[in-house]
Parts: sequence; C-alpha cells; structure tokens
Amino acid sequence: MSEAKVHVSMKQRIIIKFLRKVGRKPSEICKRLKRQYGDKTMSNVGISKWSRAFKNGRKTVENEPHEHWLRTSITGKNSDHVNALIWENR
Repeated sequence: MSEAKVHVSMKQRIIIKFLRKVGRKPSEICKRLKRQYGDKTMSNVGISKWSRAFKNGRKTVENEPHEHWLRTSITGKNSDHVNALIWENR
C-alpha cells in the first residue's frame, strides 16, 4: 500500500491533536515537533493556536475555508490592455 502524500503542516496538526488529547502541554509538543521536523516545524505561535483549538473542542485538522482575493485582474485581456497602455506612452 502506498503512503498518501500529506503536507507537513497537516501531519504536524495531527500530531498536535493527538498529543493534546493525551494531555501534553504546548511546550512539550513544540519540543517533540522540533526534534521530528527540524526547520520544517511550524512556529511556536502556530503550535499554541492549534493546541488551544483542539483543547477547546476543535475536531478537524484542515484549515477552515476562507475568502481569497479574487484574481480577476490577472487575465489575458487585462494583461494585453496594460501592455498596450505602456507601449502608447513610453
């Protein structure tokens, strides 16, 4: 069976959730994650936030959906228009 590709931050959230469930404190979770992931460890603030969220009853490890800036300004039509304006007034 092949291992599914899971992003490193997702793996860390799963570990945080588990360790929080068995009563570990955020400081201990930080140390354990740093030993395991080194430079790829999420920030101490991030670990504390996720730890608090799981302590307060959060069930999921996925990010909540949120609004992103619409990327309507980067279209072929707009790009062509900008290029035309630049070439008009060099």
